[in-house]
Amino acid sequence: MKKLIIGLVAGVMLASMATASRKDEVTLVMMPREDGVLRVGLDIANRYPTLLVSYKVLPNGVSLHGWNGQEWVNISLNDFHEGNFFRTGPDSALVVEQEGMTIPEIMIPPIGWCDAAYKITTTDTRPLLHLVGQYYDFKYKDWKWFSDNYKMSMEAINPEGLNVSWYHKRFGDHLKKGPVAADDLQYWVAIRHPEPVMVEMEVEVVAETNTVESAVQPEMELPEDPMVNPFTNDAPAAVVLGAGTAEEAAASTEKTPAAE
Repeated sequence: MKKLIIGLVAGVMLASMATASRKDEVTLVMMPREDGVLRVGLDIANRYPTLLVSYKVLPNGVSLHGWNGQEWVNISLNDFHEGNFFRTGPDSALVVEQEGMTIPEIMIPPIGWCDAAYKITTTDTRPLLHLVGQYYDFKYKDWKWFSDNYKMSMEAINPEGLNVSWYHKRFGDHLKKGPVAADDLQYWVAIRHPEPVMVEMEVEVVAETNTVESAVQPEMELPEDPMVNPFTNDAPAAVVLGAGTAEEAAASTEKTPAAE
C-alpha cells in the first residue's frame, strides 16, 4: 500500500508575526470535532505552522481528519501511527480533550516522530485560549486579536499579563483583576517532555606566555538565515472526503485560505 502523505497546511507565519515564538517549529494540534474548539484550532493554524487534526472517538474505533488549508481529508489510524500523513514532522504535539473524556492511548502521538507531547483537558474557550496562549508564548498582538475576536477581556484569557506591557493598557486597566491563573493549570498535563540534548564541549588549555597578545579580531557577522516555511511544497493528491462524510467535521468551521 502506497504511503499516504497529506501536506497538512493550516497557515504560515504572517510578516507581522515574524518575531513570535515557535515561528520555526511545527506543532501538531489535535482537537475533538466540535465547532467551537476547531475554530480555535483554525485560528491558531492561521498564525503558526500547524498540523491541525480533528478526531472523534467512536464505539468501534477512532475517526481522524486533517485540515489541508482548504478542506478536511481522511487520515487512517495506521497512517497516523506511522507518521505518513505529514510532509514536515512536528516538533511537539498539543492534544485537546473534552473534560472528563480521556482519549485512548492509541491516539497519543508516537515518540518516534514527535518528541514532546502535552494535553489540555478542557474545551471551555476561556481556559483553552489561556493555556494555548501560554504554550505558544503569545505576543501582545496575539492576545489582543483573540481577545477582540472571541469577545473576552484580556484579563480573562491572559490573567498573568504575559507580554502585556504598561503602555498597552489604559490607566483603569491596571486595576482590573482576571481569574486566578493557577486554576487553569488543573487542565494542563505533560505527556512527555523533549529529550535533553547533550552537547560535548572540548576545552583547549593554553599555556601562559610572556608574548604580546595579538590584537583581537572582530567577529565576522553572518547573515541571518531566512525562515524556512515547512509548507512551501505543493501537497500531493490526497483522499478527499465527500461532502456527506466531512459534513460533521467542517459544517460550521470557517475555511482558512491555503498558504501560498
